[in-house]
Amino acid sequence: MKKVLIGILLAALLLTIPTVVQRLQIEEANKSIETIVPYKTTSNWMIEDPELTFDEILADFKNAGVQSISLEPDTVSSLERKRLITAVSSSRMQEYLLLTQQDRLEEPFTKPGLFIHSNDSYDFEKVIEGYFEEQHTFTLNDDEYLFIPGSADTILSTPISYDREVIKAVLDTEMMVIPRIGNYTEEAQLERVKDDLLAIKQDGVDKVLFSGKEVPFSSDPVGLKKFGEQINSAGYELISIEFNPLDGLNQLAYLNDLNLVRLHSLGVTEDNITESAQKVVRAAKERNLRAFFLNLDQKKYEQALPVLQNLQAEIDLDLPASFARGDSRTFEAYSVPLWQTAMALLGVIAFLTLVAQSIFQNKKLTLLALSGVALLALLYLVLQQSIILKALALAVALAAPIWAVLLKKEPEKKGYLVKSYAKAVGISAIGIWLIVVLLSGNQYILGIDLFRGVSLIYIVPIIFVAAYAIWMNINLLSKTEVGYWRTLIESILKASVIYWHIIVVAIVSIIALYYFSRTGNEGQAPEIELQIRALLEQILYVRPRTKEFLIGFPFFVLALHIAKSYPKGYYFLLIPGVIGFLSLVNTFTHLHIPLLISLLRSGYSIVFGFIIGLVLVWLYENVWKKIVTIIRVRWQA
Repeated sequence: MKKVLIGILLAALLLTIPTVVQRLQIEEANKSIETIVPYKTTSNWMIEDPELTFDEILADFKNAGVQSISLEPDTVSSLERKRLITAVSSSRMQEYLLLTQQDRLEEPFTKPGLFIHSNDSYDFEKVIEGYFEEQHTFTLNDDEYLFIPGSADTILSTPISYDREVIKAVLDTEMMVIPRIGNYTEEAQLERVKDDLLAIKQDGVDKVLFSGKEVPFSSDPVGLKKFGEQINSAGYELISIEFNPLDGLNQLAYLNDLNLVRLHSLGVTEDNITESAQKVVRAAKERNLRAFFLNLDQKKYEQALPVLQNLQAEIDLDLPASFARGDSRTFEAYSVPLWQTAMALLGVIAFLTLVAQSIFQNKKLTLLALSGVALLALLYLVLQQSIILKALALAVALAAPIWAVLLKKEPEKKGYLVKSYAKAVGISAIGIWLIVVLLSGNQYILGIDLFRGVSLIYIVPIIFVAAYAIWMNINLLSKTEVGYWRTLIESILKASVIYWHIIVVAIVSIIALYYFSRTGNEGQAPEIELQIRALLEQILYVRPRTKEFLIGFPFFVLALHIAKSYPKGYYFLLIPGVIGFLSLVNTFTHLHIPLLISLLRSGYSIVFGFIIGLVLVWLYENVWKKIVTIIRVRWQA
């Protein structure tokens, strides 16, 4: 049975090569990155310096390497900031009339609201025609005002339309415009802005960026479907913001045929130019991000421009030659043919059955694993539900590191250490391959769909190997030793808790907390480690993972070395050893990371981890053993 399963597994790996190659080709074909600056920032600079023109800013931006300007719909407030209108509240108008000894306001002008006067040739009344349910004309000293009853804050924040003059100015410089739209509370407002968004679509206005925490019509399935179809027909690409999940974006992305670009937003100050440049470069090469939104916080343009120029220069200096500045775009559409998925499922069945057979060495448990996995695979082929693929991928991700470290060892054979290390890496690689094939498609590259269960990968293998180590050590004990340990455990359980017990528990808890706090995107690293990481990235292109090359793999090599001479220690060293392999597998479950980057990073970890492991072996033989011998001699004396 074992040979048959191995044959099926090898066949599955060979037949699914096209899926892996296709993903590599698609990722490598998309290397254009785009930097974006919000128009709102530029308008603030022009307010600060009335002599500054938008054309000057655009010329400087283009020379500095900015490709796009994001544009929100004008509001009553932004029109006032542009000095196109003057807005006066009801209370201020009433005060003015009293001070100038003019007639008091009468109905309907006594209501709370805003009096709005169009400056120069701007016709506010024409622009907002139909926007407000109630509006009245008011004349004061031969000047006409439009009175809009209601809350001043609500009126000021009312979206009007996208500024056509701004769009034309940007497009004339051959830069691009990225309109933004939010999920406005009033349906009429949302419909108007949506229609305006569709109306401004043209060459150079190709992507849409969302504001707030949800996409338009997110709470209205029918409206969301219609909106998705409309922007798809118009030819818009969507933009998702990293670390800023939006309600409804996933549904909208599927309605738009996964035509989506991933964006990273960052604040840029005079003090963080180098750090910001590193973030941009790292995000581009390591996380498949192609658009970067630059939030410049400088109040004056003469302060902001040097910051922008220096940032872009540092990005160009650090950006790999394979990348280019330009129009960011989504990845070419690809999907996995059903027969390829079926081959991968056969591979998963064989892989997990071999794991059960190797670890449990129990025929019933092996058959149970075989039948259970086969049933899940059959269910997927019938139902075509991605959650089944994710469950099987998680099972492989949990099983691969466990099998890698618990594979039967033969320490008496020649070349045992190298062969055992290579086998463990090979088992992990097979598991990784199956996961990559099972979870392939644009939805995974773009982060629309994700691998589920990352936290379990960091917990389950460690617990399993720890339990296995304890069990195997118990089996190694003689009857006398078993009685001794049973008595010891009973005395510990009955003992009173004293301070040093609490200290030991606290230390173990802190180590565990630190381990889990470093897991995921929110983990914080010490400053010295960040500096070392940056240095490694400069030298190696990508840095290997600390948990792999400094912890997991070296301890696994040491465990292999002492397997024959010190089996009790061997089993317990497998506990830190499995960390390297679970981290290795976990690297490839982050499906938005380019496959070549994960391969390169893992290759470094495997090689460096093995070398450091050999150093540990040398220290064990030449330092540790001598220290133990000295301690024993002095203890016996």
